Amino acid sequence: MAEALEFHAHPTNHAVATVILSGHITGGPQAVEFSTHLNKFVASKVKHVIVDLSAVSLINSSGLGMLVGGLTTMRKSGGTMRFAAVPANVMNLLEITRLNTVFDIYESVDAALKKIG
Repeated sequence: MAEALEFHAHPTNHAVATVILSGHITGGPQAVEFSTHLNKFVASKVKHVIVDLSAVSLINSSGLGMLVGGLTTMRKSGGTMRFAAVPANVMNLLEITRLNTVFDIYESVDAALKKIG
């Protein structure tokens, strides 16, 4: 399955950006791309990032590291990162690693947006 990252500024609020991940999230070049885009968001005053995981079919430890690194980047800049639409297999991994207690997880992108205000 193709590995893909999509980055979108939210049209109604420029302080919010949405990142859509799909396929297999395995770190490597994806982690570099993810980090680069988060740093661009921070530089352009984006304070909140929502990561849509609905199309992720597989994530490994490097992919989890990529997400933790992203969360750290946003927190250091005074921002937040929220995760939305997490598939059951990914949620199981988050629960096993206890990252579900670290990440802010929402049923949908809309639910995460409502929490931001």
